Amino acid sequence: MVKLSSTEEENTEFLSSLWGSYKYLLLLSLILLGGGIIGWEYWSQNKVTKLQNSSDMYESFINALNDSELDQKVMAEEIVQKYPNSLYADLVTFHLAKIFVDQNDLNKAEEYLRWILDRHDSKWGSDFDPIEVTARLRLARVLIANENPEKAIEVIEYSQTLNGSLYEVKGDAEEQLGQFSQAKLSYLKALESTQSQSIQALLKMKLANLDN
Repeated sequence: MVKLSSTEEENTEFLSSLWGSYKYLLLLSLILLGGGIIGWEYWSQNKVTKLQNSSDMYESFINALNDSELDQKVMAEEIVQKYPNSLYADLVTFHLAKIFVDQNDLNKAEEYLRWILDRHDSKWGSDFDPIEVTARLRLARVLIANENPEKAIEVIEYSQTLNGSLYEVKGDAEEQLGQFSQAKLSYLKALESTQSQSIQALLKMKLANLDN
């Protein structure tokens, strides 16, 4: 038998006393650690499953766009209800807004686009969000079509950064209000922001119409 030194004996006694006093706490810690690992694995697997299910539902929705017998609105609303915080919810809501625009129900289209915008509002953030920009652009166009140019300008000006498309729609709203000098300035800013020849030609036509 190996003989322990006094120091080793003291350490052994100390560890034994620790085990006697805290063994249940240590066992509980091990159980919680194991449970945490299992819980993390379950959460990760559950998240992957939800992503896969939402992806499958969106794919079914896209396929339904070419099938007039399937109710696209019902399928889209189901995705929004089940996965409201997903990118797929935003994408199908854009589709829903377009459906109502095609049906000339502009108030309903506005409601759906505002739902997207409320989720992606980055007034106090600095990151560029293409979903937010797209929602602002489409909402402003819907408001102009619904003869609410003032609201359209509010939606656009609330954005932290304005791109060429937003400047163009801002000009459309200002023209509708009879604010021709402001509209001209917005169209010129839009013209400076684009390299597309077709868009440049359209903007030049709008500028020419202001001078008539």
